[in-house]
Amino acid sequence: MTARAYQTLAALVLSALWASALAYSHLHGDFHLIYRAESAFTDLRIASRGERAAPDLVTIVAIDDDTAAKKGGYPLQRAELAAIVEAVARLEPRVIAFDLLLLDHGNDQADAALAQALGKRPTVIAAAAVFPQAIQSVEDSDDSPLARLPQAEKFLLPLKMFTDRAAVGMVNLTTDQSGTARGFPMLCRTGDRLELSFPLRVAALAEAAEPVIGTDKLTLAGRHVPTDLDYVLPLAFYGRHGTFRTVSAAA
Repeated sequence: MTARAYQTLAALVLSALWASALAYSHLHGDFHLIYRAESAFTDLRIASRGERAAPDLVTIVAIDDDTAAKKGGYPLQRAELAAIVEAVARLEPRVIAFDLLLLDHGNDQADAALAQALGKRPTVIAAAAVFPQAIQSVEDSDDSPLARLPQAEKFLLPLKMFTDRAAVGMVNLTTDQSGTARGFPMLCRTGDRLELSFPLRVAALAEAAEPVIGTDKLTLAGRHVPTDLDYVLPLAFYGRHGTFRTVSAAA
């Protein structure tokens, strides 16, 4: 038997073993093997890409250990948050992405100061979707692009005094069975409401354009963005911590 024949035979055997494993997992309702293999291949694919230069249009203002030490601990008081947002707004960014959940009332005066600061520049603040269980089922009730979106039980939304001054974006992530973040759902819905994800809302506000929802894709300002199932955008990292320009909020 020639070397080429051995290679062909080995490939057939490996294919048969992989197909058998998939069939066994499917029949027994156990997809752990598939998930582990997919996660490993995803990590390998991301690592093989290597680090890439981050776009210069993004700056991360981090509420880091230095900020917490100088501002009296974490979480920061609303007055301190207002001062940070005011300082960022004076630099006139196209949009401020404020990645904190502002669900509860604080000091009335400090809350009012933060609400005023949020209105100084186009700003997006964080919200979250709450699902009744870790794995969501979907219903094929119709043929619309949104029919298969998992349905959240409710949205955790910021206080109205903040949403009156800023747009809202959902910060939910999809994870694999090990808890590693793998994707960002671009759309979240409840029974009567649809919300954009945090990054999609930020991009839409920066472009001053609303996204157009198609089948398995989104279009924003003329740019087509293909997505995975349920409008999930797979995560592909530019690099390690610090790849994006990062400054301490204490600065």
